[in-house]
Amino acid sequence: MKSPTQIFQMIYGKMRREWKIAFTACFFTGLLVHMPVLLSDIPNHDGLDSMYFDQNMITSGRWFLSVACGFSSYYTIPWVIGILGLLFLSLAAAAMCELLEIRKTWAAALCGGLLASFPALTSTFAYVYTLDGYMLALLLAVLAVLFTKRFRLGFLPGALCLAFSMGIYQGYLPFVMILSVYAVLMLLGGEGEYSPSGGKQRAIQPSGRVQEAGYSSETGKRGRENFEKIREILHYLYMGVLGAALYYVILQVLLKIQGKVLDTYQGINGMAFGAASGKGIFSTIMEMYLDFFRFSLKGNVLFQNIYALAAWVLLGVAALTAGILWIRRRKYWKNPVMLVIMVAAVLALPAVSNIILLVSPDVNYHLLMRYQWVLYAVGGVALAAGLDTGEGKGSWQEWAALLSAAVLVFCYCVTDNIAYSNLQKRYEKTYAYCIRLLDRIEQTEGYYPGIPIAMVGVVGDEQYPVTDITLPVTGGMIGMNGDSLLYRGDNYRLFIRHYLGAALNILPADAMAEMYYSEEYTAMDSFPGKDSIRIIDGIMYIKTENVTR
Repeated sequence: MKSPTQIFQMIYGKMRREWKIAFTACFFTGLLVHMPVLLSDIPNHDGLDSMYFDQNMITSGRWFLSVACGFSSYYTIPWVIGILGLLFLSLAAAAMCELLEIRKTWAAALCGGLLASFPALTSTFAYVYTLDGYMLALLLAVLAVLFTKRFRLGFLPGALCLAFSMGIYQGYLPFVMILSVYAVLMLLGGEGEYSPSGGKQRAIQPSGRVQEAGYSSETGKRGRENFEKIREILHYLYMGVLGAALYYVILQVLLKIQGKVLDTYQGINGMAFGAASGKGIFSTIMEMYLDFFRFSLKGNVLFQNIYALAAWVLLGVAALTAGILWIRRRKYWKNPVMLVIMVAAVLALPAVSNIILLVSPDVNYHLLMRYQWVLYAVGGVALAAGLDTGEGKGSWQEWAALLSAAVLVFCYCVTDNIAYSNLQKRYEKTYAYCIRLLDRIEQTEGYYPGIPIAMVGVVGDEQYPVTDITLPVTGGMIGMNGDSLLYRGDNYRLFIRHYLGAALNILPADAMAEMYYSEEYTAMDSFPGKDSIRIIDGIMYIKTENVTR
């Protein structure tokens, strides 16, 4: 029997160098960038509900989330959750390097750096209580495509990975689809090391002809090659269909066992596929393309300064020219079937990126659900790094991709820490506000511990004007912008309980229904006004918002 040391050395020796580089770059970049939130206990409005949360969100379709988040316990402990999340993400970076066949050191490092610094991940860290589960879902999403590519029947374990990934968080479905498109393009290009049939790709002559004996006709060779590639492309379809079906079957079984039904949140109960929204399939698909370009160009996330914009342009030019050179060298205009499929795959990428809009057209499409945009930067790096000049020399496309990707990583690191700076200030402002509010509550005549309290929850912007100076940067980063963590009455109860050590009996929101539209409530001052707290019929009413009717 081999010792643990021998087994470890054997496994370590079989790891490619670029896997180790991608893993290390992703993990340590993640530590450096996200350390402010890992070493703090800064909640957002949802986090206040999740100081201890078993993550049973089956009514949102996330039937495996409870298990995925159970490794770190159900308490919000940012350091443990963050380290686990970064480990899963770093494994995903290594798997992605293998999937995209990134073999150059600089490209593997930048792949990991881009994944660790992209602003969508920073918004996910604002919801740190569920981060480790989400990063496990991302890892499973990458493995779903990698297994499909590497093994003859890889679409079977790939489908299993996809089902469990969606069972944690459905938002990473576009990751699977974009990576599948990339894998298909690599297969069609004949440049990949592996195919879904489980073996090495067939050797390609400089003329682009396949070395297969017994075929004297060039047309016959091309026809057989096209047939084989189309058959292998279908493996990705099998993986997607089987994975989605398995996810749905498990979901329905668990809903029956627990006696629950799907929630209306984000349209998960409808699975409209465009039609139920009243927009129709064509209009929905058009909206998917429009939204893609709106977010890319005006979303204030991909680039927020001239350096990031220039980097994206340079990376795009490098990737485009590398792709054109690749097509020219393979002479794909002589194989129109493959060329049409390749062009269609590229044109489908914007729709694939927004596939969630097809499933649920009325979804609130926030930044956590747009992490897949990082794959365009990673894909550009992989394409430029894979360009072979045939002379044993580097190309200008490689240098352009290296420089532009490095600039993007740096710019995103700066953006992330601006966001974390504002998140810290949101907590401090909320803490100061709640101390003043709690003191006023306790000093109000007629107050006693446990008195029923009714309030709306928002903070009035006339008494407390906006002081967030980071909006030009954080405006599109959900969970990071604004001045306060408080949006509803229960937020006050939880914040004051967990951070001020007092227990308030704040009533459900419907307790305000009748009082809210009364002249008496309208005439009250907003906190900290003198007449902002009243006790009427044994209930303490607190007015925090600006209401003048």
